[in-house]
Amino acid sequence: MMVSDFRDILSFVRNERAHIEGDIYIGSKFLITRNCNSFFKPLLDNNYPVKANVARIAMVKKGWCEPTIGYKKYHCKPGDLLFINWGATVNDDAFGHDTIFDGFTMTEDFMRMVFGGKLPELFLSPDLCFSIRLDEKEQMVWQQYTQMLYSLSSLQSVSDETLHFLFVSVLNYAQSQYKQMTTESRGGWSRNKQVVERFIRLVNENAKMEHELEFYASELCMTAHYLGMIIKKETGITAKEWIDKTLITLIELELRYSNKSLKMIADEYNFVSLSSLCKFYKRRTGITATAFRVTKS
Repeated sequence: MMVSDFRDILSFVRNERAHIEGDIYIGSKFLITRNCNSFFKPLLDNNYPVKANVARIAMVKKGWCEPTIGYKKYHCKPGDLLFINWGATVNDDAFGHDTIFDGFTMTEDFMRMVFGGKLPELFLSPDLCFSIRLDEKEQMVWQQYTQMLYSLSSLQSVSDETLHFLFVSVLNYAQSQYKQMTTESRGGWSRNKQVVERFIRLVNENAKMEHELEFYASELCMTAHYLGMIIKKETGITAKEWIDKTLITLIELELRYSNKSLKMIADEYNFVSLSSLCKFYKRRTGITATAFRVTKS
């Protein structure tokens, strides 16, 4: 199975920019597209199935698309909002030749960051996909969101915090539409999917102080080995990696937005020493915590 990495998508977009219709803003961890054609298709053709490490959400403005996610096919026409979470497996995708979209693509880490490390309930499942119909007023709201984010992203004077708040707003808007229009309930989830949801919720609530898998396995009344098998099978990453990713996001929020010393962060985040925090951060990100703080200041 091919894994579609955001860096590959960025490279493709930059190389093919002359052939991409519409407006596109290229950020380091997200893309904003307005009136864009299905420029992902050449990157994915002959590589299915594809598991992406990005979340994609877009409204079809013209034409149609028909992705197959897992075993389900979604036929989307103008006015339909399609959400494909990171970790979802795309087995096939077809497009009308004149299809255009308004939407966003963002990395898992960016999605975590804008929500302060704690994803909303709807986005907890890594393989989540849904399509919902928007009425004319709701379509207009979506277009206003994409226009505002596109315009703000292009202004150097706009802070990251402003963009983050707006991304949170637009994702919450999608969430509210989903809750209003869907009849799906948790009762239909498989046992493994319910375990994943409960595990992610526990990690969101406890990662600051609890860094080891054994804690979460105990809370879920199962062995660490069994929990690890479920998380790996359902999400494609290990349970420990999930814990570490969440912890890294929380630490980076402290590094970016607080004036706390590294020693204070180490103490508050239950590391045995400053050295332990620094080694963990360097091992997981490839740079030092100090370097991250300097580059993001």
